[in-house]
Amino acid sequence: MQGKTEDKTALILAAAKQVLSRYGYAGATISRVATEAGVSRGLLHYYFRNKEDMLAKVLRDNMGTGGKILADILDNSSSAEDFAARLTWAFRKLYDEKRDFFTLFMEGISVSRQSETIMKEMSSIYVEFRDSLQKGIETMKERRLIVPELTTMEIASLITGLLDGLGLQLIMVPGVGNDNEIWIGFEKGILLLVKGSA
Repeated sequence: MQGKTEDKTALILAAAKQVLSRYGYAGATISRVATEAGVSRGLLHYYFRNKEDMLAKVLRDNMGTGGKILADILDNSSSAEDFAARLTWAFRKLYDEKRDFFTLFMEGISVSRQSETIMKEMSSIYVEFRDSLQKGIETMKERRLIVPELTTMEIASLITGLLDGLGLQLIMVPGVGNDNEIWIGFEKGILLLVKGSA
């Protein structure tokens, strides 16, 4: 029984992601999500209290993907160069295979300006991501894989900003994700942050 519930939850979350990615928050309706998921509108109210709750759960699920990718990169990087290469590769793969990841994240930022619920969710997601990144960088520093000149909090904040800035460009500037120079520069920037001059 639990497997069916988990499957239904995953199906509904996937449908909500598709609708939010396609139509944005303003155009996403319970009816559209129900149609996309192939379920009744009434059933959706069991999963989401309202439209804000739907977006909050989609954002949380969306960023869970990013958090798992980050943890894998931090756990398996063997040097500053390896970390920069893995982070760049993972971000590019997300762009190539799951563009809605970026669209949904930016939608969350936009909606957070009008919604306290979404603002709290986005703030929580940001803090969790940055703290995980900081802890991972601290572990790499302790293992002497990196010798950064900045503090781990400074590095985590700057990398988070670089990821957000590039994510925004990937959505707003047609074709930028296909420009190898952008990805090479991104990797070099990450490397400069974590390697230090040693």
